[in-house]
Amino acid sequence: MTFFRGLVLVLLVVSVYAKADEEPVMPGQGGSIGTAAVFAIPDVWPWGFQDDNGDVQGSLIGLVDRLSTLSGVPVRAQLLPLRRVILDVTRGRAQFAFLFQSPELDENTIPVDTVLQINLLLLAMRDTDFPLTLERLAGKRVGYVRGTYLGEAFKSDEAVLKVPVYNIRQAIDMLLLGRISAVLASDHNIAMTIDAYGFPAEEFREQEHVKGQKARLYMSPISGNPEHARLFKEALQHMRDNGELQRIFQTSSAQ
Repeated sequence: MTFFRGLVLVLLVVSVYAKADEEPVMPGQGGSIGTAAVFAIPDVWPWGFQDDNGDVQGSLIGLVDRLSTLSGVPVRAQLLPLRRVILDVTRGRAQFAFLFQSPELDENTIPVDTVLQINLLLLAMRDTDFPLTLERLAGKRVGYVRGTYLGEAFKSDEAVLKVPVYNIRQAIDMLLLGRISAVLASDHNIAMTIDAYGFPAEEFREQEHVKGQKARLYMSPISGNPEHARLFKEALQHMRDNGELQRIFQTSSAQ
């Protein structure tokens, strides 16, 4: 009988921990300053990715590491599909995330700070002559990273044929093969992709689509720790002042 009572107790404990792992963290459970802050990082090159050795790399991984060093807050980064990142920070499975600013995120999470402002560009082959505007791309195929918020104009546009891709390298490959007419992405993503994969930069032309699209640090309203948020905001300001943000994202528009 003692054995069976012990077995039942073990099963109950396992059941409780399994259930806790599945459910979102409730308000007030964000933890103390010494508790690791969980960041959900989009699995989108060059923001976050696994290299050939299985190590997690990317501009956002570098940023999270620096925030941890400067703030003294231990962090844990989870590389996830973009849609999962949004769900996790909204529902409390992650405490923080870096994402393009959108009305939906501003309403359903807590904006902590604007990390930088980047420009969204439309990219096409140089030997094409159509104007690079959404209006003139009506009926044409435009590649973009699946799940990325690229401004209200693109979100609401029903005339452009939107082609979701895994990353901008795939989109540029499709552009070179003539399978799409244009690519819509951030200047950071386009420049890093062309440079890293040796695409012929002289073969493309680009046009600014949105100037100053904000990328923000968001905190979960359910599981976020306000003290962590305060320390991260101070660290971001330090990085902004000494130029680290500009160097990480290779831009002059970090704000």
